[in-house]
Amino acid sequence: MLTAKKEALQDTSLPEIEPTMRHAGMWCFVAAGVLATFYLATSMYVASHRLLWFDEVFTVHMARLPDWKTLLTALSHGADSLPPLYYIVVGIFDKLFGHSEVAIRLPSTLAMVATLLITFDCARRLTDGLHGLIALALASGPLAGEGFEARSYAIYVMFAALALWVWTYTRTGEKWSAVWFGLVLFLGVSFHYYAVLLLVPFALWEVSRWKPWQPPSPKLIAGVIGVAVPAALLSHFILSFSRNFSNGFWSRPSLSELMDVYSHIFVGGLFVLALSIVWIVLANRRDKNIDLQPMQSGEAIGWLFLCIPLAGFVAAELKTNAFAVRYFLGIVPGVAVAVSCGLWRHFRNVPLISLGIFLLLATWGMVKQLQVARHPHSVESPGTRDQLSLESLLSSEGKRFFVFSDPFLFLEVQYYSKHPEECVLLLPSDFEQQKTPTNSSPDPYMHQRVELILSRYYPLKVWQPSQLREHARETALIKPAPDVLDAMKRAGFEVETRFSKPLQVGYLQ
Repeated sequence: MLTAKKEALQDTSLPEIEPTMRHAGMWCFVAAGVLATFYLATSMYVASHRLLWFDEVFTVHMARLPDWKTLLTALSHGADSLPPLYYIVVGIFDKLFGHSEVAIRLPSTLAMVATLLITFDCARRLTDGLHGLIALALASGPLAGEGFEARSYAIYVMFAALALWVWTYTRTGEKWSAVWFGLVLFLGVSFHYYAVLLLVPFALWEVSRWKPWQPPSPKLIAGVIGVAVPAALLSHFILSFSRNFSNGFWSRPSLSELMDVYSHIFVGGLFVLALSIVWIVLANRRDKNIDLQPMQSGEAIGWLFLCIPLAGFVAAELKTNAFAVRYFLGIVPGVAVAVSCGLWRHFRNVPLISLGIFLLLATWGMVKQLQVARHPHSVESPGTRDQLSLESLLSSEGKRFFVFSDPFLFLEVQYYSKHPEECVLLLPSDFEQQKTPTNSSPDPYMHQRVELILSRYYPLKVWQPSQLREHARETALIKPAPDVLDAMKRAGFEVETRFSKPLQVGYLQ
């Protein structure tokens, strides 16, 4: 009789509960779609109004090489640092959607939006729709800037999110689940070499639970194969760039850099955390008995994503010498899912707390994105537009060559110039003496060396100081380095400052 009453109570509650749950679930999907659409639209707007910067110009030149054989040859000589598959994909988009900044950046834009949606769904399945939105909003802050940049970071992070999704929501014993996991990591490494580190959190999780009499997890075995195979296939390109530039790489590992990685990725994280804690205190005014659920494996692996920079630091110290913060953006999906799961376990009975944190994170991210969308020039390299605006005037004054000491400014101006053949990169006088950088410090001329390699495959004009002296009267020095000015004065030339603002321009007399 008690059972019958219980069933009757359950039956009468279903018509009320199910529509409410269905309505709440639909609201979360709509909100996720709105946020994804917002970041898609704003990223495409910024992409269409922002000039390409140094690294992106390399992407364009590599993607527009005449055929894949030339591309592989250029990469085998160290012309750029990314795997060939990325340039092939960018080249396809470039041809399909026209030669424009938007087309070049579109793979990153789509990957960034896909990452947000995968992270949302991963957290939603572990918790509920509201906490899935928290994961999406938390991930959007660090990743938004990658949506309007023609480099492979957004794609690499997308595979990090997909790896967590596949590991969490496919059955451990199924052969195909292991195959899919290995394939995701294979593709991740095929777009960015540091994606090999995505295996770290999953390996740590399996090792922590391993018992001597148990065979290794099929997923872990597939993951090892998934990172090892592309690394082996691409080893020629990896070693080529490493031989040329690893000793003098511009961003080298150090303990201070390691400690700063997390704050650089989650910009404003401490501020948002402080506001979230204040909100938790204010919103949780009633005493509630929290039935704390055990941590799920998906949340635990998400927290272990924090170990990726540690593993990267070890790899950089032992071999690669490369420790740029952006190489570790792969931690974002895992940390976002872990945070949302932790909030759900502690405050699922106080939805007001989770709703407030979601609104705080979403507002923070959207305001930052809108600021960039309002002023897309603020995320450009300084000086490029200034020099482009001066070209006609300098030409009218008889200057046939625009000579740059700054390799960044040179490559960007040369790409957009109406007369790219007039743009010249001037090599430093001691360039040849510093051909082999030591392990003790970064190579000050690394970017000049990369451009020299690119000049074999793309028409870039590079001068030695002696060539500058030959064409001194018809040259405008653009943002000249102090040593260049000193060298020209010692050679008997007077340097007339034609402009000091917005960009220093000098004439040789």
